[in-house]
Amino acid sequence: MVISHSPTEPLLEVQAVSLQRQDKTVLHRVSVSVPFGAHIALVGPNGSGKTSLLQVMAGRLQPGAGRVLVGGLDLAQMPGMQRARQLAVVHQHEQVHGQLRVRDYVALGRTPHLEASRDENAQVVQSALQRCRLDALQDRLMRSLSGGEQQRAAIARAIAQQPRILLLDEPTNHLDLRTRADMLDLLAELGVTVVAALHELSLVQRFAHRVVLLGEGQVVAEDQPSKVLTKELVLGNFGMDVFYLPLPHREHDIAVFESPQTAQRPQPPHATRPHTRPRAH
Repeated sequence: MVISHSPTEPLLEVQAVSLQRQDKTVLHRVSVSVPFGAHIALVGPNGSGKTSLLQVMAGRLQPGAGRVLVGGLDLAQMPGMQRARQLAVVHQHEQVHGQLRVRDYVALGRTPHLEASRDENAQVVQSALQRCRLDALQDRLMRSLSGGEQQRAAIARAIAQQPRILLLDEPTNHLDLRTRADMLDLLAELGVTVVAALHELSLVQRFAHRVVLLGEGQVVAEDQPSKVLTKELVLGNFGMDVFYLPLPHREHDIAVFESPQTAQRPQPPHATRPHTRPRAH
């Protein structure tokens, strides 16, 4: 079955989804609309429901109420292979196959494409390795990689899957500052719809077209980053202050997040030269 949709319709749509786990309401009537090609950041304090919402979007958790549509079709009714052509998921803590070489692990993303030729599969895998800066490590065993390298391999595997929608739970986890920036830039260039749960608010502006702020399993706000990451919402939901500062060569001001207590801390006294008596002659 080929999924098609009008450009004016959302590619991914969560409709009034509610979810309970162990008699606790994790999501309550959550609705999110994701246009084709959009980059959506899910943010919220710990326990707000970000990971659970991603799992529902991926079809890994079935909601007690509501539904998820992909291209207008109910995700719950979609066969597994068809779903794998539409959605790729990278979890915060991926279960990696330690005995596999990196290129073979990334090649697992080609599983939904049984009709592809060996040459096409090899080209897609090599491109994914290069995009994630893993081509020099492709002969290494997965178990020999650092946590950050394993995370990049997981993202490369998802890229090799060639999905229309990429779902990411903390995609920059374990990555250093430079690699975080490079990875977000890579995601922006993929040309696919991306929904990512981000813990670090400072990364949101670099990545997202829109932000969905969750609190206690409900949507608190959904809009452009500057309209969601306001002083009131950031302080009320994260207990942090936010300041917007201009940066050369950037179209928009950048958001800087700081603890409110920082401004109240006493400043250390200015360093002074120790007083010494004049030496007697």
